[in-house]
Amino acid sequence: MARVCCKYRPKLHSFRCLPYCTMPGSMRDFRCAATCLLLLLSGVELRPHGWAESRRQLQTIQRRILDRLGLQQPPVPRQRLDPDGVRRAHQLYREQLSQLRGNRSREESRVPAPPRTLHLLTPKLERRPDASAGSCCYNLVLSRTEAFQQALSVTRAELRLFQQALSAHDVSRLNVSWPSRVTIYGLPEPGQRSGHPKLLHSYALDALTLSLDLGAAVRRWAASTEQRLHLQLVFAADISAFLATNRTSQGAETLNLEVETQEYLGSRPRKARALEEECKKSDGKCCLKSLKVSFHDIGWSDWVIAPNSYYMKFCEGSCPHNYKPASMHAQIKARMHTLSKETPAPCCVPAGYDPMVLMHYNSDGRLVSTLFEDMIVTKCHCA
Repeated sequence: MARVCCKYRPKLHSFRCLPYCTMPGSMRDFRCAATCLLLLLSGVELRPHGWAESRRQLQTIQRRILDRLGLQQPPVPRQRLDPDGVRRAHQLYREQLSQLRGNRSREESRVPAPPRTLHLLTPKLERRPDASAGSCCYNLVLSRTEAFQQALSVTRAELRLFQQALSAHDVSRLNVSWPSRVTIYGLPEPGQRSGHPKLLHSYALDALTLSLDLGAAVRRWAASTEQRLHLQLVFAADISAFLATNRTSQGAETLNLEVETQEYLGSRPRKARALEEECKKSDGKCCLKSLKVSFHDIGWSDWVIAPNSYYMKFCEGSCPHNYKPASMHAQIKARMHTLSKETPAPCCVPAGYDPMVLMHYNSDGRLVSTLFEDMIVTKCHCA
């Protein structure tokens, strides 16, 4: 009887047995021969650790897909596609997938913008004595507040100059040609040796002007790391008697600046978002895991035309207090669980899905496409 030695092939879940004389010298040892002999005598097919669990998972996936398709068992195609037919089917599948992604992109673009917030800021106003005759010049200093931070996008910023529109009598008191002008300069931080006033904008002032648009200047400042914004307002006419100033308890003059903001909307591609949700650490907390399902490996390649495989994602892990809470209820539930085990802990469950198109033969043996709206989990939370 010829001696043999067997090598396990993980992808095929089987052993390949070769005559002992054809094996490399490194494998010609007693343990190899003993293992092969026991295998041949017992007839037991060995499996790697965890193989049984993976097999149960794949069987569950097979059963669920068949149930969703209304099939008791895999269908038998009436007529198999030739290579040209397979290419046409895959082309149709790619077109359907592209159309589906385009529709979802348009849906996501219609997501309403976050609500806007109105901030009432009070920049300090300091009159400069070096203005030319008949005009006036002010320095305006605006500081950040706790609610006004870098993470905000400025949509509007208006500085209130006058309480009401100037009347013809008010204009006549100015004793200057009207309409007049105001010029806005950006100033460097005090103490900086370098830097000169920078012309930002110039506006016409007429009898109906109430506010001054500072949107561009405030927007640039809001996106910077500077704690204060320094501007200089140069009025061609001395309108100081009509300015809508307020006075603080320390005696400083201020104006009201209305700034409208909304949370910054940065672009986050779908794929990048999904990668953030993947389990990167083995800390056991709620996260998104993946299992590749190959329709060829599970014996379905004869009736599932496309895709060839897909990643079945699932949520797994513990839900400690304040970790990815789905709602206020989930937060309270997690807190109650830490106090008493009678309250069940929140569960790690899907929080979003992506659709999937399956091109396959139906029970009548005809080639069809089925859309699964909730096939692929995209993120998880604790509920």
